Amino acid sequence: MHISQIESVLGDKPLVEEIKSRVESEVGLPRADEFNVKNATLRKAIAGGRPAENFATRPLSEAIILLFGRPVLLIKNNTFEVPPSDEWRTRLFPTKSKIERAIKSVGRIELMEHPSYDWVGTGWMVAENVVVTNRHVAMLFAERKGKKFAFSLNPEGKLIRSRIDFKEEYKQNSVFEASFEKVLFIEELGGTKPDMAVLQLEKHGRLPAPIPLSTRKRASGEFVAVIGYPARDDRNDFDAMIKVFGDIYEVKRLAPGTITGFNDSDFIFTHDCSTLGGNSGSAVIDVATGEAIGLHFGGRFQRSNFAVKAETLLRALRRLKLQVAVPKLPKARPKPAAEAVKAAPGVENYKDREGYKADFLGAGARRVPLPTMTRKMAQDALKVASQPAGKMKSVLNYEHFSLVLSKKRRFAIYTAVNVDGNDLRFIPRSKDNWTFDPRVPQAAQVGNELYSDNDLDRGHLVRRLDPVWGSQAKRANDDTFHYTNSSPQHKDFNQKVWNDLEEYVLDNAGAHELKLTVFTGPIFRADDRAYRGALLPREFWKVVVMVKEETGELSATAYMLSQANLLTDLEFVFGQFRTYQVPVTHVEKLTGLKFGKLRNFDPKVAQEGVAALEQIDNFEDIEF
Repeated sequence: MHISQIESVLGDKPLVEEIKSRVESEVGLPRADEFNVKNATLRKAIAGGRPAENFATRPLSEAIILLFGRPVLLIKNNTFEVPPSDEWRTRLFPTKSKIERAIKSVGRIELMEHPSYDWVGTGWMVAENVVVTNRHVAMLFAERKGKKFAFSLNPEGKLIRSRIDFKEEYKQNSVFEASFEKVLFIEELGGTKPDMAVLQLEKHGRLPAPIPLSTRKRASGEFVAVIGYPARDDRNDFDAMIKVFGDIYEVKRLAPGTITGFNDSDFIFTHDCSTLGGNSGSAVIDVATGEAIGLHFGGRFQRSNFAVKAETLLRALRRLKLQVAVPKLPKARPKPAAEAVKAAPGVENYKDREGYKADFLGAGARRVPLPTMTRKMAQDALKVASQPAGKMKSVLNYEHFSLVLSKKRRFAIYTAVNVDGNDLRFIPRSKDNWTFDPRVPQAAQVGNELYSDNDLDRGHLVRRLDPVWGSQAKRANDDTFHYTNSSPQHKDFNQKVWNDLEEYVLDNAGAHELKLTVFTGPIFRADDRAYRGALLPREFWKVVVMVKEETGELSATAYMLSQANLLTDLEFVFGQFRTYQVPVTHVEKLTGLKFGKLRNFDPKVAQEGVAALEQIDNFEDIEF
């Protein structure tokens, strides 16, 4: 790889920090042993800001950073596999659905009656019934005839037929084929002409949607991805191909990377996504929006990859009088205004919020106080003026629930709610109206700037329906829509299991007087990934407390909803959540909170380790 290409990876500071962390902790990088790359060599490369001499000259040694920093991901069922890098997970999964929409619209161009090729490259939907690909791909089965274009004949005089298959995924047998009907345009040959061609498909009722063309001005370092069909390519080092691509070819792949620069020509830019010959005609997309920013057309092994700019494509398509989707330029997100900790308009409306009640389940032995925090956690807890006395305290009270907010993370450390199953009121969910808490500076709360234009939901920590009981049910419902009660959760988060869990406990566990006390919160970890100025928690916990009807004693059960498989230590991925019943002490260990006597009323109190972590596949698995 050319030195500047390696530097494009080493210039990616968050990625380098992840590599550093792995190297310093002796974890290393994936498949480093196969490349015979030692941690000491990686340290020299990272510390110097560029490869050490022996690192740069050793055969294939630089590919280990490329493999880790610029992965090539398999696609199955229109989605991509988990990247090996935490940084790339955080960059790709918040906008996963946008990337998936683009994935559906990219296909492999296949030929019939051709003397040499079964398939020749990649193409993608750019307008209704219209596909764009490279000129050098199209010229294998089509040709210019003066000012017109036509499909070519093979040596036997038969018409070479062509089609595009939008599937051809790894270990998938399904196909999604559509035949080309007409050649609309093939650009003239020459270095000053963009390598592009446009073909029309036969009318097909269920073709994928066109990928919008983004013409926003781009800069080096922006995150992009190539979607296409890399093939075994003799122009590249054979061993490098096997190691980087896993010796798997001719199936759809997603290869993330960055824009690395702009050519002297006004229609070309360069990128460092990993590609091979079959990627000719691939879509280069913006991973934040799923919009196409270019048409990949080639590259030089260990040097650079090239793509035609979307603006150039758009001009050609408009000359053909095609209707092309062009997104509007995004408006800048307004930043929340910072305020001092002081009384703000509306604060007086919270003065009669009693919040969580420790004696809700009963007095004496049934009393359940709020969890205690370590000194470090207490220092991190945001303090606000309480009502009406005006003293500073860290507990924010709402109708039937309370929470403590982290200054560092700007999310709740924990929430606590009283649930009265005898007096629940039905309040239908209307349009969500999330608001800032006027008692808390807006800068200390994570607002909608985190959740706009991506797959992240504003997930309730205190479930909306839990505090909605009694005469103030409407106010309790509205109180749950404060940003202080939200935590970022991917749209694929298993909300049904998590939300229905309390309802099942309430209905089926023999709770005395159908009352519950529920504590909920995220698990803050040092390696949580940064996104838009916030760190995204990937695990959540819940402790449910009730009075058992048959004994009159407390029962405390704890649960975790995790994006990691706790039993096999598989890598997490947004959207892959599993629910476990765990000991209360396990939640204490992970959070630093202490629930006092509740551990004595936990059916798993005597269980430790992996055996105590039981995945909940259905609610009958719960142990009371």
